[in-house]
Amino acid sequence: MGNMHSGATNPLLEEFTRVLLELRWGDMDAYGHVNNVTQLKLLEEARVRALGSPTHSSDAPTTPGQHGVSDTVSGVEIPTIFADASATTELLVASHAIEYRAPIPYRTGPIAVDLVISEVRPASVTVGYVICEPDGSRTYTVAETVIVFIDIASGRPRRLSEAETEAMESVLGTPVPLRRARR
Repeated sequence: MGNMHSGATNPLLEEFTRVLLELRWGDMDAYGHVNNVTQLKLLEEARVRALGSPTHSSDAPTTPGQHGVSDTVSGVEIPTIFADASATTELLVASHAIEYRAPIPYRTGPIAVDLVISEVRPASVTVGYVICEPDGSRTYTVAETVIVFIDIASGRPRRLSEAETEAMESVLGTPVPLRRARR
């Protein structure tokens, strides 16, 4: 797999891609912690930063050394197949599984979202996540997302090419430990 972090640990994962995200005041709910719907948005933001934006050709550019992708993503380098396929392929979320293990309190400083590619199927990829403290001391949320590759012209699922499959399998990691068995 790709490079590891300098000192980053996660007790639930061996090798992973880490995305650091800042919380916003508006992410809190009436109970003073990050809302469950907002946590899904954090997973989406981390996924786009780690896997590449499906709209990268029209996205605002990031400047290295400022608050862009280069400062927030580390660890296993995930191949760019998601961004590369975007001209002919839609990447649709087919399902989410999410377990909220502890409330995320609002605070200054980033939260870590650690990602793994945990399954590669003929027309889909499963991404696992752990939202945790950057020092690995506390796990807040464990989740999975299945992303399906859809051919834009036909509107039907398309198989990953041999090169895409090989690229994803080269970074395949252990699935996140969801408490409920996958169906």
